Parts: sequence; structure tokens; C-alpha cells
Amino acid sequence: MKFLQRTKVDKFSIENAVYLENLKEENLICVEKLCEDYEKIELNERKLELFLNGVRLTVSAKDGIYGVYHEKKFVGLGVVEKELLKRDVIIH
Repeated sequence: MKFLQRTKVDKFSIENAVYLENLKEENLICVEKLCEDYEKIELNERKLELFLNGVRLTVSAKDGIYGVYHEKKFVGLGVVEKELLKRDVIIH
């Protein structure tokens, strides 16, 4: 193989791509927008502190990936496995 061009990843396609030399602030997509399709888990102040420090938190949620929020502000992504939430990607 001499050439490979990815034309689509999830909901993003090459038709919406911008060359770096043409990149402007209005072309940027915030990280929260990328994660908006995930279900949300809201953490209080104490649980947020524990979450950011890597402590697994007990939650009533199905296994999967979740958007994690504090006071309705996006913090990052977490993964729930067997009702335990662990941090995955932190934006905080």
C-alpha cells in the first residue's frame, strides 16, 4: 500500500476537514461537542475531587462510557464497569 486516506471517523467526514494553513478559530470543535452523545454523570464537589485523583466511584449506571460533569460543566470522560466509575480522559 502506498497511500491511505481516512474519509470518515464516527460523525466526522473528510468533507468537513480543514487544511492546517486554513484553520481558524471558528473551525475548531470543543471537546465537549465531541462527547455530547455520551450519557452524562454529574458529580458533586467531593466526588469530583476523588474522581480527578483516580478513585473509582460507585454509581448506579450501566457499563459504558460517560460524559462526566460538575455543576453542568464538562470535566471529561469516565468509564463505568460493574457500577464503578473510573476516569478516562480529563479535560478539567
